[in-house]
Amino acid sequence: MTSPFEYGRELPSAELVDRHDEVQQVIDIIQNGGRLFLIGPRRFGKTSILRAAAERARDAGAVVLRYNAEAYPTLTTLAERIVADAAQHLSGPLQKVGRKVRDTFGALRPQLSYDPLTDSFSATLTAAAQERSQPALLAETLDGLNQLAASSPHPVALIIDEFQRVVEDGGHVAEGQIRAAVQAHDHVGYVFAGSKTRMLTEMTGDERRPFYRLGERRFIGAIPRSDFRPFLVAGFTQGQITLDSSGAEAILDLAEDVPYNVQRLAHACWTTHAGTSAPLSSAEVEAVLDTVVRRDDPFYTQLWNGLTRTQQKALVAVAAERGTGLYAGTVLRTYDLTSPSSMRTALKALVDQGIAREEEAQGSIRYRLEDPFFAAWLRLFVAAP
Repeated sequence: MTSPFEYGRELPSAELVDRHDEVQQVIDIIQNGGRLFLIGPRRFGKTSILRAAAERARDAGAVVLRYNAEAYPTLTTLAERIVADAAQHLSGPLQKVGRKVRDTFGALRPQLSYDPLTDSFSATLTAAAQERSQPALLAETLDGLNQLAASSPHPVALIIDEFQRVVEDGGHVAEGQIRAAVQAHDHVGYVFAGSKTRMLTEMTGDERRPFYRLGERRFIGAIPRSDFRPFLVAGFTQGQITLDSSGAEAILDLAEDVPYNVQRLAHACWTTHAGTSAPLSSAEVEAVLDTVVRRDDPFYTQLWNGLTRTQQKALVAVAAERGTGLYAGTVLRTYDLTSPSSMRTALKALVDQGIAREEEAQGSIRYRLEDPFFAAWLRLFVAAP
């Protein structure tokens, strides 16, 4: 048998653990033309939620255009892809597509190309159109999409994953122009998802920002252990592997409940323990993680060597102190950091580089590593203070 524990790819609806409410909320937004900001750290299954919702909505007849903003080098290339897909799915008979797209996206002057081998379109915005700002191009593209959607007998939705990239590229101007477009649209549902949780939380929660109250917000957190434990036990049972209670807790503890890391560690345990009769215990799970981390040593070493000495100290503190109390005098002295400001600067750099993230809950902030296995590498290869 192949391992039932999958990681590193988008999961279809049938393979998701829990997430029923999140998927249904995205579907509702698609079908009812709403607005949703889906906010969650990397590795928590956000993209799989979007895929599952899009698949189910399409099965029910909706037209769903889904993109990852990080896959496009500029907002212009993203706009061109949206125009091409709108032509593909919303412009009617092939012989009428060119004229309809020109009429709808006239200000952008798109040039369409059709490939009969793949039955697909590509679009290029003319040089004159590209002289305008990229946020303006994207906003006008959304206006055109809304016009095409008006004549569709089916719900139409646009999903942009890693939406923070749009704002990073376009700045506050992009926020204002996109909001001005989206708030006037009544034929397209929008789902904007992103992994930079603090940035997106501030963007949607600050009344001075354009996206404030533009739509609903949904925060993606850890999958409850009451759902993950049975999933783990059932998966190992398929391979006739007994997972004792300490083994299940060890997988969840060492992966810090991050779905990607839970699946990866479970997959490694499955591969290592297949064919054995002894129950999979916490000690064996820890040994498997040790092997996984040693295999990834070159990657972690490169990350470590790319940090300044102060950032390295802050990183060790985050891992050892579990992200809390980092500004306390005893912690600063233990990790040889000169002041709270030096810790603050180092933590900001770790967050900006995608190594750590801020997790806000119950009025306090905790710093966590984006990859919890990095902490295991630190314990193995970096001397404790």
